[in-house]
Amino acid sequence: MTCQLIFLVFCVLAALHDVISRQGCCGPQQWTGVAIQKTGIYNHDLDVASIADLITRVSYSYHVKKISIQRMVHNITTNKKDKIHKIFDYNQGIEYTITNGKYCTSNPTSGAMWQNCIPDNSTYFGSYNVSGPMIDVYRVVTPSGATIRVGVTPDSCHPVFESLLISGPVYTLEISVYENVTMGISYPSDFDVPEFCHHNQIKKKYVSSTITELIHSSFSWR
Repeated sequence: MTCQLIFLVFCVLAALHDVISRQGCCGPQQWTGVAIQKTGIYNHDLDVASIADLITRVSYSYHVKKISIQRMVHNITTNKKDKIHKIFDYNQGIEYTITNGKYCTSNPTSGAMWQNCIPDNSTYFGSYNVSGPMIDVYRVVTPSGATIRVGVTPDSCHPVFESLLISGPVYTLEISVYENVTMGISYPSDFDVPEFCHHNQIKKKYVSSTITELIHSSFSWR
């Protein structure tokens, strides 16, 4: 009995050591994927809530230092739909936001382009199998206080799912499931900035018919 107890304690300690010491992985430097998302927002100060369905196509290329995020947003609360296309050009240091193919704004990018890696300060939660391949799960707390739980494939570090929780006064909960994740850039034109974005007389601010907070950048934890 004593030997069995010692063996059990050894196994628990070994597993705990693996959880604590497991390092995060880095994904491909070029990939394309689609995220199916559900987002809920509650503004405590205004006492306003909103729920939205999103379909997001991500094109990520560390080689050319560009990220494209195209989102179809359906605000269920207001029954409004918007198409938001964000292009991050880190070579020029500019972030473009094209709304419904008509309106364009540009702003400086914040810092250098992030690499496609699990942060060093993440907590490894273990590996899980749900009728499919094994998934490594990590928990990340961002400097702003957001809590992220992300699942990636152990071999290639492709994203599988992600949950985002931001506390008040504006509470946000977003659940993402990734589909058709492939290496390389499937749609190079995703990085093309529309010509009207370069004309100041056409460029102007635009307020989306969805709640503004719904249109935040994907991968905010990186």
